[in-house]
Amino acid sequence: MTKTKKKVDLFALFYQNSLVLEAIVIFGLFQIFTGGMFLTVRNLSNLLMQGATCSIIAITMCLVIITGNADLSAGRYLGMLAMVAALIQVNYGSVPSIVVVLIVFAIAIITGLWHGFWVGYMKLPAFIITLATQLVFLGINQYISDGRMVGPVKGIIAEMGNGYMPSISGTHNDTTLILGALIIIAYIAFTVAKEKKSIKQGLSEKNWMKLVPKMALIAILAAVVTVILYSYKGFAYAMIILFVLTIIVSYVSNNTKFGRYVYAIGGNKDAAALSGINVSKELLKLYVLHAVVVATAALVYVGRLSAATTAGGNGYEFTAIMGCVVGGTAITGGRGTVAGAVAGTLIMAALDNGMSLMNLDPAFQYIVRGGVLLFAIALDAYASNRKARTVQAV
Repeated sequence: MTKTKKKVDLFALFYQNSLVLEAIVIFGLFQIFTGGMFLTVRNLSNLLMQGATCSIIAITMCLVIITGNADLSAGRYLGMLAMVAALIQVNYGSVPSIVVVLIVFAIAIITGLWHGFWVGYMKLPAFIITLATQLVFLGINQYISDGRMVGPVKGIIAEMGNGYMPSISGTHNDTTLILGALIIIAYIAFTVAKEKKSIKQGLSEKNWMKLVPKMALIAILAAVVTVILYSYKGFAYAMIILFVLTIIVSYVSNNTKFGRYVYAIGGNKDAAALSGINVSKELLKLYVLHAVVVATAALVYVGRLSAATTAGGNGYEFTAIMGCVVGGTAITGGRGTVAGAVAGTLIMAALDNGMSLMNLDPAFQYIVRGGVLLFAIALDAYASNRKARTVQAV
């Protein structure tokens, strides 16, 4: 009896690795078009710093999108919180930085409760609610700042945006190498443990050869990033904040009841409610979590620029949403990963950085961003329709 060869699904293979392929294409083209400036150590390090703020927003923005909702106020909200932090530090210099951070987080929790109440309990469209609060936050920012730039910030807040990990020896960025090695080891251990659990539960076949190449690729990429950072200034605190939040929220979304509820609500809100999930309560919790994460991004943002302006955060929510979609989050809800959203947002940051290095006309930059977003949505829609047709055929 002859064994029939299993046909390789080229589209499925392409779709599963589309994020990596997009990164290779974007980085390769910009390296050529910028005359080798794009992949310099200095530019890549600055790129990671520039992309950190929007990537932090994307961490929970992707969960909001997974539930079938949105947050169009995140950018202006970030700008308002940055202004609050800067004003307190400039006008009331005796207030400790940690107290300023706590005030910002307190405002974030109140705002998250406000959004969660209207979206979760009053059942109003998140699109309209967050569009309205976007205008409110912009107005508050302009009023409290009187339309002027406020700064500089200091202490913990300045370190969050501009600080780098100190070295142990005092001469080399040895802490960067140590942290990079720990990240790679932690990733491999976590991935292996997760796969063993899936095999034990019967959710995955025991085929380590499918997992090893992916693990090796990610480990190599992490090692390359570590070497790049080591060659420049080392690991910035902003990058550490991004990494830690990504790990924590990824764990929450994959291993807790709250995470399972988020995906269930995005898959079918009515079915989730009928199964006993308190949809309103879970959405309230999600918007509070999202607000706190955006507040963290605001502190990193104002720390990096050392000042706040009325234009702060403008368009950041759209960059985060685009990053989520490029990273595989379904705009219709129910599917996506935190790590994918962060990677997608960093790719969008690379796109902006590369176009700026090329001195590309701003009009064409908008066209390119729109084209990338349209491609990502079209690819996701085609993959979903293809999967649906396959299921019907079976």
